[in-house]
Amino acid sequence: MEILHSAVPDHRLAPFVRCLVQRETMPGFAAITQQNIASLGPILSFDLGGQVVMAPLGRRPYFHAQIHLFGTQTRYSGHACLSGHVLGFAIFFQPFALWQLVGIPLGELVDHNGDATGVLGSWIAELWHKLGEAKTFSERVALATETLLGFLKADRPLTPIMSTVHRLLPSNEAAKIYQVARESAMSVRSYERQFVREMGFSPKMFARLVRFEKAVDMKRLGRDSWLNVSHDLGYFDQMHMIRDFRTFGGDTPGRLVLPNSDFNPWSRNLLSLHEPGLGIQEGNME
Repeated sequence: MEILHSAVPDHRLAPFVRCLVQRETMPGFAAITQQNIASLGPILSFDLGGQVVMAPLGRRPYFHAQIHLFGTQTRYSGHACLSGHVLGFAIFFQPFALWQLVGIPLGELVDHNGDATGVLGSWIAELWHKLGEAKTFSERVALATETLLGFLKADRPLTPIMSTVHRLLPSNEAAKIYQVARESAMSVRSYERQFVREMGFSPKMFARLVRFEKAVDMKRLGRDSWLNVSHDLGYFDQMHMIRDFRTFGGDTPGRLVLPNSDFNPWSRNLLSLHEPGLGIQEGNME
């Protein structure tokens, strides 16, 4: 059995944080296997009790760092295993949040999956100690919020390239890239080079990742058939969508998105099931 708690961020943090989540597994139940799928937004997780075993593709399993940072993930990278009593808390960031709050370029964290202390500095260890001493999820949300609000004074503006990405989708990638480059007074080649320098991957990859995340979110809400989802998001056909799901999620759409599955490292999409502004949401998953 696992118990999931999730909260929308303080309104001042909404441009930077998607949600805050706590997950706890109980001893005496079967181990939980969790696929680590592609994701644009960085995820900062804190192990507060027990340990998570990471099983990356083509490598030996290892213990998840107590303070673990997932940068932008551009592919399915394996799975995590939770058994016994495990307590974890995580912050799901918006894609550009770590640049805006702490000045880390997105490209430096592409496919980063490991210890966060060397990347983020000493403040992160202090927050981990405070979270471990807290007794409730609400207290942990308040502590994380207080810490992150301290970075708002140094909030950095989006770069010109970052300011264009919302116009890249969902549609034919090549046509969109040409249009956005022209509107930015750049050639397609110059735009693509600058994009890769800042983001660490191409605008086409960015568009594919966002489309994949949108497809997952739409289906988790159960609003439409896979055929309609693929059509609405600009996939050429269902086989095109299936190929992307295998690349980014490690499985076919039907098996990856189960009605009650928690397939992201820390249940990012749990908040999709709730209306914004409701504050803390709690629920059990067995």
